[in-house]
Amino acid sequence: MRVLVVGAGVSGSICAYLLGKAGHDVLVIERSPKEQRLGQGIEIEEPALEVIRQMEGVLEDLQAIKTAEAGFELVNDRNGSYGKFDAGGFSPTGALEFMRGDLVDVLYKAAAQYARYSFSTKLISLANEADDTVTAEYARRDESPEKGTFDVVIGADGARSSTRRMIFPDTATKCMNPLGAVCAYFSIPLDSEFDTDYSRLCHFPGGRVAWLRPRGKGADIISVYLIHWAELSELRQAAAGTDRALQKRLLAKEWTDCGWQIPRVLRGLAESDNFYLDDLAQVKLQSWHKGRTVLVGDSAWAPTPVTGQGNQLAIIGAWILSQELNRSADPAAAFKQYDTRLRKYVSDCQAIPLGGYAPKIFAPQTSFGIAIFRAMYYVLNRVVKYLPQSKEEDRNPEIDLQTS
Repeated sequence: MRVLVVGAGVSGSICAYLLGKAGHDVLVIERSPKEQRLGQGIEIEEPALEVIRQMEGVLEDLQAIKTAEAGFELVNDRNGSYGKFDAGGFSPTGALEFMRGDLVDVLYKAAAQYARYSFSTKLISLANEADDTVTAEYARRDESPEKGTFDVVIGADGARSSTRRMIFPDTATKCMNPLGAVCAYFSIPLDSEFDTDYSRLCHFPGGRVAWLRPRGKGADIISVYLIHWAELSELRQAAAGTDRALQKRLLAKEWTDCGWQIPRVLRGLAESDNFYLDDLAQVKLQSWHKGRTVLVGDSAWAPTPVTGQGNQLAIIGAWILSQELNRSADPAAAFKQYDTRLRKYVSDCQAIPLGGYAPKIFAPQTSFGIAIFRAMYYVLNRVVKYLPQSKEEDRNPEIDLQTS
């Protein structure tokens, strides 16, 4: 089959690897430049880790690029500590943690053995044809558009998917369910006198959370997440656009009254060249496919970072979609089976933790709420060694990957 994959992220490159290795003719187009590496720290746990084991040499390459994050520490605005958690277990830091850009790069290099890539390339249009093919028009930056005919088109281009808008124009925006928060990701220079190999998180009134995270060994930068749970209509509107200067200006305005490391963070924000602002929203669709076109990853079901399942779903979804396409000569039948096997798992993964109250608990709006959270954390940190440790596979919903 001739396959077009739109998006060179986690789902896109895993699909390219699995389909290309099976002998299909795969082209991946990605609107970003090859060298652009955006995103947050992410981890891989079971059952997604089993998919990575099926990709020759990939797990070994990932082990070599793990972040240097030893664990997690909660602090106040005077940098007073409420305790540390080492990686794994109760810590937000996973035992196998990477920066998203580094993970995507490893997957790209693995998939490029079996598929062609075209970066700085934008999808312009899609048309399902009567002969069960898809005509796609796309163009590299500053070049004339070209058309290609494909048997299958896979949209793996993220929560704001342009592919989804073309496949489902009537529901492309209605399927977005905002959670009422914005999150900014960017890097700032390392401060060797302050930064450690533990990530540090500090709360501020108004539902604001700042999280500083170390990068890989020897890195001269650290990652910053600024999360704000509030109805920030102006900032959320800006997040939907591409004006990075406006986004930075509006974001900084919301944080100028904060202490701790925030003055340093805002100085770094102004100079950051890998800044990304996201209006957190879940994607919920009744169907992930139409004709010979199909969606996977965040373009189909974005669970948001609140669930901690985005990367897991991206990997597992790409595996099952590719598996079904490799098994069947009829893409329509493969898409149906893909939906049947994955639908309940996606629904389970999209559930907001703690009965939907996780944002209210982990991002308090008031100083009193922050004090309560810190007290709870302090107690948990002291008694955790007496609690039974959950296994990695028990923290995530179950699914049969049919690897044997």
